[in-house]
Amino acid sequence: MTVFLRRAFKRAAPAGCAGLVFFCTIFLSVLFIPSLSDAYPFFSRQVGRDCTFCHSVFPKLNETGRLFRSGGYRLPAEGEWKEVKDLSSIPASLEIEVEAAYNDFKTNGAKSRSSDLKVEEIELFAGGAFGKTGRVSANSAITFEETETGADVSIRKAFLQVNDLVGPAGEGMLNLRGGKWDIGLPFVNTIAPISNRYLAESAIGVLSIEKKALELNGVYTSEGETSTVTQRWAVGASQEDVESDDKLKGVYAWYSATFQEDYSLGALVRTGEEAAGGGDESYTKYGLAGEAELGPTILTLGYFRSEAVTDSDDILVEALWLPRAKVKLGIRYEYLKEDGSQGVSSQTLMARYNILSNAYIQAECRLLSDEDHVTSANEDETKLRAFFVAVF
Repeated sequence: MTVFLRRAFKRAAPAGCAGLVFFCTIFLSVLFIPSLSDAYPFFSRQVGRDCTFCHSVFPKLNETGRLFRSGGYRLPAEGEWKEVKDLSSIPASLEIEVEAAYNDFKTNGAKSRSSDLKVEEIELFAGGAFGKTGRVSANSAITFEETETGADVSIRKAFLQVNDLVGPAGEGMLNLRGGKWDIGLPFVNTIAPISNRYLAESAIGVLSIEKKALELNGVYTSEGETSTVTQRWAVGASQEDVESDDKLKGVYAWYSATFQEDYSLGALVRTGEEAAGGGDESYTKYGLAGEAELGPTILTLGYFRSEAVTDSDDILVEALWLPRAKVKLGIRYEYLKEDGSQGVSSQTLMARYNILSNAYIQAECRLLSDEDHVTSANEDETKLRAFFVAVF
């Protein structure tokens, strides 16, 4: 599949209130773009269900979606899976994201403003479980991102997983995975409805994107008369960004438990070496998080710590509110404290409207205060973003 897209507008830099007017104009124009299609992504086509079957707020998974992923993209009730040649549709999906941006930065006491409109990214996904027993699963994501000089193409995710090394087919009790993916907890990871990156990932690296690794993982659900508990775990070795030729320098483990499908607790630990100051330094990183689905509200709390050249602590509070089927609202607050520096605060507000189950518009307001430049070159940042996203 080849997709040709050209830049919609060249960079503009209106000053003062004109920047806000520009942002609002773009957001309103995106709001009334006609819907493109009513097609569902390939996993929805595979199981014959709407995207909301697995996603509470796309791309965030609900417990059904987490079970589907943990089992190697299979549902145990299916019983039998198909060979690739027998699939009724191509196991691939395409995501297109258009972004309007307005920035107001304070750098070394001087303020600057800018705005832009661009095709932020095009992402091609492919994967699923293959063979009559679904013994092998695969997943991949190739991303095309617009840059100042053209386009950047990267493999964001690509892995193979051998399922059911022990236990019944489809249960995913013990699996072996190798390749490239994001490291996090099942309910707190780098792919979130609020697209602004977590400081736990971008600043201190407790969560990681595009990490090459080899791991054993599994899932087990126990059902009692009055309770259901699903336990998930993983242990693995990861490739690290180090100066030496010995790249396999990291190890990690995580565990999570979900109760009654609505309450989750999890812990993550990582240790190894990473490049710092021209050499390789040891690190240990931790994460503790909990999540509760309380009616139309999903509340997430997290604590993350990095013990490296400089020790850092990060506190996360996030709430998603789903008042209507098509309306999703969110707020996130993070406070990062690095030894010897003032604290960094980050706040994000999000509002989304689903045009279709596979197409939505989203607006975000991002505020960052960082007097000691721990996370960026700016002391203060105000970022406004409007997205139009369609997944086919």
